[in-house]
Amino acid sequence: MSVIGRKFLTSINWPVVSSVLSKHTEITASLAAFRKGYEESERQLSQLKEANRAIDFDHYRRVLKNKDIVDKLEKIASAQKIVKVDLADQLKTISVFEAKAVASAELYVKETAASLADLNETVANIETARPVTQLTVEDVVKAKPEVVQYTEEMVKQGKFSVDGYDERFPSLSVL
Repeated sequence: MSVIGRKFLTSINWPVVSSVLSKHTEITASLAAFRKGYEESERQLSQLKEANRAIDFDHYRRVLKNKDIVDKLEKIASAQKIVKVDLADQLKTISVFEAKAVASAELYVKETAASLADLNETVANIETARPVTQLTVEDVVKAKPEVVQYTEEMVKQGKFSVDGYDERFPSLSVL
């Protein structure tokens, strides 16, 4: 990984990211897996860099009786070349993961923005709402125009009580 990428990954405050995305388990799990893989590869890389790669063949010639084996092993070791690995597939996988993470994060931002807008509208409605005691008949008719038609139908039928009213709001005159 590049120096810039390493700096970026070490600068991320992972506990904060996890807590912010706690409701999105798929994103959190993907990020945790990515972080774990990154830390494991960094650990292995540092171990390999610190490892002593020099072999003291003279020491083995002095210790072992069979010097031919040591000569063969020295010849094999000197012929060993560092192989460059093509990382295109791994980089492609990382790019796909990054694209999914970005798309998921953008979707989360849109959902959160929509939810926040709804909450702001609800708060504004609550703040501007009048108490029920201050409502007038005109306000009720304005909000629900079908109330007038329903009331006129009840008067035509000679009904002057609302069905279920007494069950829902018992009469206090008995008390």
